[in-house]
Amino acid sequence: MTKILVLGGGPGGLVAAHNLAKLLKDKAEITLVDKTGYHLFPPSLLWVMVGQREPEDIMRPLSRLSKHGIKVVEASVEEIDPDNSYVGTSAGRLDYDYLIVALGSAPRPDLMNADETVCSPWTVEGALDCRRKLAGFKKGKIVVGAWDWPYKCPPAPFETAFLLKYVVEQRAGEPEVTVTHFWSEPMEPFGPYMVESFKKFLDMYGVGFRGGFKPAEAKSGRLVAESGEAIEYDLAVFAPPHTPPKAVAESPLADESIWGYMRVDWRTLRSPKYDNVFGVGDIVAPSLGLGMAGIFAHFQAEFVAAQIADEVLGTYMGEHYNMSGVCVMDLGYVGAAVYCDFSGKVKGESKYPDCVILGGMRAFRPLKYAFERYWLEKWFA
Repeated sequence: MTKILVLGGGPGGLVAAHNLAKLLKDKAEITLVDKTGYHLFPPSLLWVMVGQREPEDIMRPLSRLSKHGIKVVEASVEEIDPDNSYVGTSAGRLDYDYLIVALGSAPRPDLMNADETVCSPWTVEGALDCRRKLAGFKKGKIVVGAWDWPYKCPPAPFETAFLLKYVVEQRAGEPEVTVTHFWSEPMEPFGPYMVESFKKFLDMYGVGFRGGFKPAEAKSGRLVAESGEAIEYDLAVFAPPHTPPKAVAESPLADESIWGYMRVDWRTLRSPKYDNVFGVGDIVAPSLGLGMAGIFAHFQAEFVAAQIADEVLGTYMGEHYNMSGVCVMDLGYVGAAVYCDFSGKVKGESKYPDCVILGGMRAFRPLKYAFERYWLEKWFA
């Protein structure tokens, strides 16, 4: 039997393993390795922050995948040796015929020069920390920002700012909310249309923006930029720096020119060095010039699974590589949805993705709830 090894139980690894099991049935042995043993739905971490969800509401045990014929190994990945087609884990050595690397990126709040007055809802622990700091907050200055690039979900600091303003105002509070960013304008890498759209949202809901602000320190209620500019705050919420997993960064798959993340061919999502190794999701986002988001991992995983099925079965007319992304945001008072086609950008044909944004309607808030339910039920029901 063909041995297929999937590293990571996030959206990319989950979809890849599930699709391969469905397509190949008894023709392949599919093993998924994840250090936590559970799948987390990251878009709902902001709801954990504001108390609309508890961590267990947005987590599911990966062991449930066994009913689909997928072997789940709860272990950390310690070594990737593509020259000899094996992966070393805390549970032992695993050999493979095909390898799919979907290990994501690691949020690293410890890399921020910040004290306990700052929280980062990019992990379950960080979201709960923010919840504790937000409890009882009714008046004061809230700063929301991004510490460094890359980080998961480029629009997330803006969504966070709007949601925090909404929560405090529901308490009859008087928050002064400002977004700081190293981009000179909001959503700058996504083109003029997105810049103007987010500016309108900021103006509409009274949220400030300070562009070209690269943080150097956030301590004792004072945020200082590398330029020396400073902002006083009562609560600071930041997207932390993200780094590639150590096992990837120290393997032959890593590319130092993209901070140690994995390099892939954009046409196939294969490693340029190893034809039987694929990458999906955050771990390859810098290689493709994409932001880090679960929707990219989802579509990439479908495409990779189809390619492997084509080779194992002899022929299979599978999924094309969908280079688009959709982001549904809860802004508190209203919701918004962003759709971007990144195909021209990935291929080097255009500087910006082709985006459209729909927003200003409460109907988009239930849409995000609906997608959360759909996702968790589709893979784990």
